[in-house]
Formats: sequence, C-alpha cells, structure tokens
Amino acid sequence: MVTGAGGFLGSHIAQYFGENGHKIAAVGRFNTTSAFTSLYPNLWKLCGMTLPDARFIDVIKEFTPDLLVHCAGTASVSDSVLDPYGDFQRTVEVCAFTLEAVRKHAPACRFILLSSAAVYGNPLQLPIPEEAPCKPVSPYGYHKLMCESLVEEYGRLHGLNTAILRIFSAYGERLSKQVVYDLCCKFSKRDCDEVKLDGTGTETRDFIHARDVARSIEYLCTSNIDGIFNVASGAQTSIGSLALTLKEMMKSNKEICFTGKSRAGDPLYWQADITRLSAIGFTQSILLEEGLERYCAWFSSLAKGVAQ
Repeated sequence: MVTGAGGFLGSHIAQYFGENGHKIAAVGRFNTTSAFTSLYPNLWKLCGMTLPDARFIDVIKEFTPDLLVHCAGTASVSDSVLDPYGDFQRTVEVCAFTLEAVRKHAPACRFILLSSAAVYGNPLQLPIPEEAPCKPVSPYGYHKLMCESLVEEYGRLHGLNTAILRIFSAYGERLSKQVVYDLCCKFSKRDCDEVKLDGTGTETRDFIHARDVARSIEYLCTSNIDGIFNVASGAQTSIGSLALTLKEMMKSNKEICFTGKSRAGDPLYWQADITRLSAIGFTQSILLEEGLERYCAWFSSLAKGVAQ
C-alpha cells in the first residue's frame, strides 16, 4: 500500500513495486484515474481520497498490506512558511492517523515513512550522517521531524515494524515543482532572455532519482532492518552547475543570473552520508546526467501533451 500515490514519489514507488510483481493499493488524490491506472501494473485498487478519511479503515482491512509506504503529506517548504498550521494538519495529523490505522487493523504490516533531509536544516558538517543534530529551518522540516517521532513511538511502544527514510533532493519524471522543473520552465520560455534564480548558485543539493528512492525501499525491506536511513547519491551538486547542465540539455542561449538572496526555509548546502544505506547493498542505478536527460525528455513530451 502506498499513501500519497497520486503524488510524485508515491507514484514512482507504486509503479516500481507493481512492475516487480507486488499487488498495489494506491491511496491518494488522482487527477485522471485512467492515466494513473496505466502507471501502476498489478493494481489492486485505486483509492481516491485525501487522508484522514474514514474510508481508509475499510481499505486497509480489506487489503491487509504487508508493507505500507507513507508518502502522503505536503511537499513544499515555501508553502509551509506561508501556512504552517495547514502544513501541520496535512503532514503530522495524516501520519498519526495512518499509523493508528495500521496499529489497529494491520499490526503485522511494515510501515516505512518517507521523511526529508529538511529535518537537518543547515548542517554543521558534510556529508551529513544520520546521527547529525536535527535543527530544521522551516515548518516543513519541523513537521517531518514530528512524523519521525510518531513513527518511533509506534515502533517502540506499540510494536510496529517501522523504518524512516530521509530523502534528499529527489527528482525525476512527473515532478512538476522544485528546482529542476523550475529551470526547465525558465529555459523553455520564449519571452525572456535570462534565467533568474534565487541564491548565489553556490548552494548545493544531493540529487537522487525517484526510481532509486523506490529501489532503496526494496533493499530495506529485503534486509528487514529498521532505523533511520539517508537516501541520496552521496554527492553534492551546486545549483549553478545544475543550471549550466540543464541549459545545455535544453539547448538554450539564455544568460543565467542569481539574485544573491536565499528563500526563507531553504538550507545552503546538502550532501548525505549514505554509509548506512550502502551497507545493505544499495547503489544508485540512475546517475545525475542520465536522470536529467530523462527528465528533459519527459519535460519535452509534457510540452507536447504526451507525458506520462
């Protein structure tokens, strides 16, 4: 079962596990049912709902999942700054509701939370190990950390089999927000001669393709170990370098310029220590250049109205 299956990472995770022969219950908000049905092989049911929803109880009773990957929740730092209470409701309350449903109606189910590197805030060291202090700089990061505490509570006090994945900068086809999408949009616009970005360009992120996020979950389940795991490539890429790479791939002549001002809630530098994930055999299968080429191809098909 995947909650938030109508979102970016949720859709990739449901698709990946379906392709590998697992029966999928996809729970979430879906714009066009037929499009998502074609994405998910081996689909048990497309359960259109926004959690918390009382109908979810009937779904979990009927499906009795072996694994629940919790992707539901918000995905925007900037929105969380504008509406922190709304972000709390859509993230922390939804996580608590889902954990309680599993505790009551599917206690043997393994529960995996997709958390975020936002819990670290601006780290004191790079690369960032899982033991690093958590000092979020946004409501989004604080709320992800609250969800982690809930998952640990339900594991230690209620006996659920749980694990937490701290996802760094995930990207890939169907992502229609954040820096890679924003850059592609700006390079493809015809009514301006420059691409303007926040910050200085020296800020870094640790990018991981969505399919490799799904693969990391598979490795974790195969190993059947719990705890907290960074999910990333282990390498930092500057925003300036990313912009230049996408400029070349988009065949753009536009000048890239930076405002010098960072957005509220955005950390400056990210690079994950992935020793713990590597120890269970995981290596990324889609390197950044290949992943960006795939993304640009998807973005081009989006413009032509044929993207999936």
